[in-house]
Amino acid sequence: MSEEDKKPAGDINRRGFLKGVVATGTMGAISAVHSVSAVQSRSENRAATKSWREKPDPIDESLISDGGTYDVVVVGGGNAGLICASAASTKGTSVAVLENQAEKSYIRGVGKDVGTVNSQYALSQGAPRIDEDDFLRELARRNVIRHNPRRASYFVKNSGRVFDWVISFAEKRWMDDNCHLMSWPPGPDVLLEVSGWKFYYGTSVFLNNKKEPYGVERWHELLKIHQEKAEARGAKWFFQHHAEICDLDGSGAVTGVVARRADGKYVRFTARKGVALCAGDFSKNREMVIDILDTIRHEAEARGDLSLVKAGLPADIPVGGMNVLSRDGSGIKLGLWAGGHIEIGPHSTMAGGDPGTGTWFLQLNSRGERFCDEAAGTTLLQPDDGFTVTFNDANWKKVYEMMPPRHGSVDTADTYSWPAVLHQLDDVKPGPEQYSWGQGREIKGPMSGGELYCADTIEELLDFMGCYKGDTREKALTEIARYNEMCEKGLDEDFGKDRRIMKVTALKNPPFYGTICKKDPAGMMGSLSPGLVATTGLDTDADGRVLNSEFKSIKGLNAAGNNAGGRFIVTYQSPFAGISIGMAITDGCLLGERLAAL
Repeated sequence: MSEEDKKPAGDINRRGFLKGVVATGTMGAISAVHSVSAVQSRSENRAATKSWREKPDPIDESLISDGGTYDVVVVGGGNAGLICASAASTKGTSVAVLENQAEKSYIRGVGKDVGTVNSQYALSQGAPRIDEDDFLRELARRNVIRHNPRRASYFVKNSGRVFDWVISFAEKRWMDDNCHLMSWPPGPDVLLEVSGWKFYYGTSVFLNNKKEPYGVERWHELLKIHQEKAEARGAKWFFQHHAEICDLDGSGAVTGVVARRADGKYVRFTARKGVALCAGDFSKNREMVIDILDTIRHEAEARGDLSLVKAGLPADIPVGGMNVLSRDGSGIKLGLWAGGHIEIGPHSTMAGGDPGTGTWFLQLNSRGERFCDEAAGTTLLQPDDGFTVTFNDANWKKVYEMMPPRHGSVDTADTYSWPAVLHQLDDVKPGPEQYSWGQGREIKGPMSGGELYCADTIEELLDFMGCYKGDTREKALTEIARYNEMCEKGLDEDFGKDRRIMKVTALKNPPFYGTICKKDPAGMMGSLSPGLVATTGLDTDADGRVLNSEFKSIKGLNAAGNNAGGRFIVTYQSPFAGISIGMAITDGCLLGERLAAL
């Protein structure tokens, strides 16, 4: 959350979080590859990252004014915090929301996809009821049973109810105009299990295609309705108030928060029932990224240079307001300084490796070698010369039609994007000319960005691309021929790719397409960075109570959304798109209800 926000929430549009990112075929394969620069001392760099963990000096009491006493003090008014405040206020609970953003440019929630289990909204659209036990097993398998199982159960058992309550504040006509169920109804050939990874129908997409050709995201408007209703019930928002430290009593219980206003003055907010940390992630705090995100740090250390680690997103990537939010990890800092600790790793982030979100098409690295089951995806970094190539033929539309409702697929219920996707290569002709997927259209799909070439034969395609020479060219031709042979057999003898996907991704129907995706250190996921969101949080119990070093709850201190751990281990996991927001609103609602009942 930033005090220098420049983009109003109403301007958030669909130029969404996968544009230009998925050309290599899997979010995991996009992780950057860098050459080693000057080697730095690990001990020096690690010492530098520890400063954020140190509790700041006490604020002079004479500088702190009284901001009032409330039942609940919520730090952060995003997806989790706003819904926490709304839920608590419905019970007659007094609530203060400390929000770092300025009121005029307040971005209440980033994103448009909200994934939940068995909402009446989804079921009313005709979606099949999700087997809750099956979904829990899928979450456990994806997280190698390192997540918090009870917290996962709370999500599965409650998220549908919470979502239905959230949307009950909107009129039916508004919902009809601004929301639809992702990729529903499905086509006849959709696969809901991809190379063993399962997917489900549960994503509600808040998008209006009726007013602008690319659609306008509307989720933030629903959150605004919740804010207005909560304020009408007495909840108060304090804008440009940055939470600096939690107040603790003699027993170590948290009793409130001291915030710093935009004018530099300090204000104390006392909480009778508890503080809820909902202040967003830490992906713009490089010290915290290096310290907490194991895999990113280990990769940089292996290359001998921690300066390779980047924080945040490039300024020119429009991701629904993410670039203007501070995302400084303040909520996690407050929890740590009050006696909490970071959840046990490996620590996750939304920067790749989400199982089952590959592009499905054949991929080769810069050595001309196939390197994974392209449907399952991989986080394996490719060689340092920095590119991968994705191959497909004239059957590419059929492949798209088979993809499940997940990140990296096309939303076939999107009345603009899906037709645009089907026509995106209409003007691409065989020859040496370079194209790009989408051809300048604002569309989202498994393939976007990269250098696209088209040819009538595979040999011509390699000549036009020019990225494979000599022995490497021969290696690429050999790999393509072997892939086609395995597709004919219906058996991936190298990586175990789903035989149904092998059948439709053989390269046999001209024209043929090749897309070169070069590793871009400045790209959204092209560097050693946390990507969209750092999804690691404080260690909490299933009810959101922050735990101390003895794994006992700290009285009065709670966390939800990206400030709470136990959701994702190793990497972001999404059996349907939007599970992060779905978990945030479920966390927030359940926490608000629990605190109100104290």
